[in-house]
Amino acid sequence: MNLNGKTAVVTGGSRGIGRAVCIALAQAGANVILLYAGNAQKAEETLALLDAYPGKAAAFCCDVSDFAQTKEIFSEIHKAYGSIDIVVNNAGITKDKLMLSMKPEEFEAVLNVNLTGAFNVLKQVYPIMAKQRSGKIINISSVAGLMGNAGQVNYAASKAGLIGMTKSIA
Repeated sequence: MNLNGKTAVVTGGSRGIGRAVCIALAQAGANVILLYAGNAQKAEETLALLDAYPGKAAAFCCDVSDFAQTKEIFSEIHKAYGSIDIVVNNAGITKDKLMLSMKPEEFEAVLNVNLTGAFNVLKQVYPIMAKQRSGKIINISSVAGLMGNAGQVNYAASKAGLIGMTKSIA
């Protein structure tokens, strides 16, 4: 795969699956912009790993559940790089509890990051990609969105919603 000159944005790119995606994109030659919610040290560690590859790499702190902040960051990225060719919606959180003890704010927090966050990102990149007449969108979901999982009503609902949103936008 050759992604030389392409710009990829990965939400939740500072660790775990997001970090692995960033590395794979960088290995393929892409410029990689990772978004992270708050762990600047992990973002810096990921950037250090990306230095081994020829493309540019940058990190931005962005709470994707905040529409205005997401809009501002994507505008900045688009101005700096001229295009956004790939977006990977990977940002996600868990607040696992059985339904009886789950607080409404715990349910909402997970949906706000995992589902609304993906919507906020798509709202920014869809017009850019439509104007470019190209682009790739990858939404990272979970088997929990298909099967459910004990103690994860919020997470399963967010991932099922992401699956539906992905199919609808496709």
